[in-house]
Amino acid sequence: MANEIALLGDSDDQFLTDVCNSLKSKGFPAVIIKFSEEEIPIQYRYKVLVDRASYCDVYLKSMVKNYSLKGTYVINNPFANICDDKITEFNICTRLGIPYPKTIVLPKTNTEMDTNDQINIPNLDVALSKLKFPIILKPHDGYAWDDVSVANNIDEAKRTYEKNRNRLVLLAQEMIATKTFYRVYYFSGREPLFVRYIPSERKYVKSDYLDIRAVMPVIRDYTIRLNTALDYDFNACEWAVDANDRVFLIDAFNETPDLSSSFIPQEYYNAIIDRFVGLVIEKFRSREINKWPFEYSP
Repeated sequence: MANEIALLGDSDDQFLTDVCNSLKSKGFPAVIIKFSEEEIPIQYRYKVLVDRASYCDVYLKSMVKNYSLKGTYVINNPFANICDDKITEFNICTRLGIPYPKTIVLPKTNTEMDTNDQINIPNLDVALSKLKFPIILKPHDGYAWDDVSVANNIDEAKRTYEKNRNRLVLLAQEMIATKTFYRVYYFSGREPLFVRYIPSERKYVKSDYLDIRAVMPVIRDYTIRLNTALDYDFNACEWAVDANDRVFLIDAFNETPDLSSSFIPQEYYNAIIDRFVGLVIEKFRSREINKWPFEYSP
């Protein structure tokens, strides 16, 4: 019977190392793992697997899915990430009543195969007339703040699209006049943790939460509602609040967020470690398995 907690990630991932050390200090059998060749069918080796790597590698993604199918509880559910692009994200939010900025999707020019019969390059004068400038242009599957830019007018938007359309599906999104910005860390069955973030400085700061006192319960409810629907155990959602205390979801998917005490205030970082470790222990002690999008029994 498998009785270990496996952790999969980079060797220099401080968060993973600190989680491993915390689990060991509490008497739990935690080990940081690597995959090599695997005999098929995959064997049941771990009770819980914390996955902070499969998002970037096809082999790892296949491995964690197959461990899940053998009964290992994977955090996060590897079958839940079929929804992890921003187009799908905003459609789910519409169904859940969660507000987000007005958005237009701009297609990518397919350089691998001919899709001229299926996709038209948009007329940006027409498409972007539905938005108020300035706008944000960002990848539909972006990570962190890579390839995010601001266009103050239609000419700037056209230049950005032409520069990127051979490699990116872009979202054009009305820019929110933000009063404050928070990243909210979600842990299933636990209170979300609010951490204030200053995007222009790429900086996390301490907060007394007075700037979101009126809307904090709303953001909490939206965060729990969204992640419950997505079947995520751990995630970081980014929220903007404008001067009228209107709340907008900016990014729903950061299931493998960068986490380090070098840039997150120590008290928040410690709280993230404590709540995440508590989540892992809860799953280790339970008989839970991941949900699958098909009928299957391990």
